Amino acid sequence: MSADIFGSQPADEERLAELYDLEHDELVEDLPFYRELSRRTGGPVLDLGCGSGRLFKALLDGGAPRVLGIDGSAALLRRAEARIAGDDGLARAARDGRLSVMRGDVRAISTLNIRERFDLAVAVGVLPHLDGPEDALRLLGGIRSVLAKGGRLVIDDLGPAEMPVRDMPLSVDWRRQIDGREVVRRSELIRRESPEGLRVAFSTIADAVQPDGTIARLPASHQLWYPSPEALAALVKQAGMVVELSYGSHELEPLGRESGRRIYVVAYEFAAAPSHEVKVG
Repeated sequence: MSADIFGSQPADEERLAELYDLEHDELVEDLPFYRELSRRTGGPVLDLGCGSGRLFKALLDGGAPRVLGIDGSAALLRRAEARIAGDDGLARAARDGRLSVMRGDVRAISTLNIRERFDLAVAVGVLPHLDGPEDALRLLGGIRSVLAKGGRLVIDDLGPAEMPVRDMPLSVDWRRQIDGREVVRRSELIRRESPEGLRVAFSTIADAVQPDGTIARLPASHQLWYPSPEALAALVKQAGMVVELSYGSHELEPLGRESGRRIYVVAYEFAAAPSHEVKVG
């Protein structure tokens, strides 16, 4: 989602993108939150790490006059374009110039030659796919070049209650259907605490039944990073930003140890210049 999350995978990128959608399209509980956020903002929205465009409809339904999605995965963006073509409302928005996608690394926003300015940028599930504090600071610093004055960035990822607390052996975590054919995914994770937060080596093996009855095995692996609250606060400050609001759910519950999500609404302090020196304490 930040760069290409499938770029280092030896398996079929298109099939991995299909499995990504199979899992993520079931996530709908946050859609009212982003619809209302778009309505309250009333301006253009930048969807960072947009994947296949799961949030597009909610953002447009909220009244966003323009939505731009950026992702590093060509396969996911092809699925985003297919989603747009298959939905009358999204297709109409695209024809009217209100919806478009762009391939790019969200860690290098300032190099993407984006001439628009956005009142809202959303980064849902992006932080874990960054390599660490240096990448996060590049992302936060780059947002300055595309946010309108007074604009806001929403950072949304797993909360404390959903963080892995122990290593998990390889085991089945879901069974689903694609065109009536079964897909079984197994996953394992290895966690490591570090000064800048939790590091997780996450590996999956998906076995998908093919039309001829054979089984296609699709392995994938990701190195995930969940910054500690202290590390993230330090990075936000270094980028010349301030956390205005925080929530522990999409129902706006307070952020705490039992929270399933960690949602920060972040604004730039435009009088402050961002520091590019990474310090984590």
